[in-house]
Amino acid sequence: MMNLYPRNNDRKKLLAATALVFFLFVVDVVSGGAIRDQVRAGASVVFRSVAKVSSMTVASGIFSSRGALERESQSLTLQLAQLQERAAGHDALKAENEQLRALIHLAEQHVGVTAPIVSSVRSSPYGTFLIGAGSAEGIVRGNFVLTSGGFVVGTVSDTASHTAVVAEVFAPGSLIEAVVNGAAISLTGSGGGNASAKVPRGLVLSAGDTVVAPSLGQRAIGIVGAIASSSAQATQDVFVRTPVNLSSLQYIYVISAH
Repeated sequence: MMNLYPRNNDRKKLLAATALVFFLFVVDVVSGGAIRDQVRAGASVVFRSVAKVSSMTVASGIFSSRGALERESQSLTLQLAQLQERAAGHDALKAENEQLRALIHLAEQHVGVTAPIVSSVRSSPYGTFLIGAGSAEGIVRGNFVLTSGGFVVGTVSDTASHTAVVAEVFAPGSLIEAVVNGAAISLTGSGGGNASAKVPRGLVLSAGDTVVAPSLGQRAIGIVGAIASSSAQATQDVFVRTPVNLSSLQYIYVISAH
């Protein structure tokens, strides 16, 4: 037998709700619409409050779309990259100007040619690099190639019309006779502006001592960078380097060997 209780219960609820609506309708009619006015006023307040909150929320951008945020992020990233590029360009120009200014005093002392380095000093395993000046600019084989500080970093080994090949003084495996503190030493190049020599342990040397080469007109070719010695050995190892980092050079000065 079906249970009629749920249906009866639903009917009672429906009748009660109908009675309540009818009662409110009668009261509203008797009161001249006062209940409707109150309901409308309350609904209006609620609606205005919701609209205000919604407007403030939209204005604050809390619910900005993900696409808009991504576009803004991309724009900021692009602006940052542009600023970094400009800063890097400014630093490059500043370094270039400093090197060119430093070469001015060499031009005052020696007739020569300022030339840009057009290939990386470290790009060749043979200890050579290319400069952007050649026979058309008066450069010939044997010319000395100097840094802004007057240190010889190489000699011109070959020329073309507007380019020349420079062989580094400290090319890997190269040998050059040098003098430091009045003592003759034989330096073996290891590339990158570095060389080393074994000298008597009794020879007094200090880091920063200037090393010159008689074959290059008694010009400076490097400085003592470090010294390694042991009381058990009769010799000590001397490491010589070019004062400037060759890979950072952008310009050099070429002069005649005479």
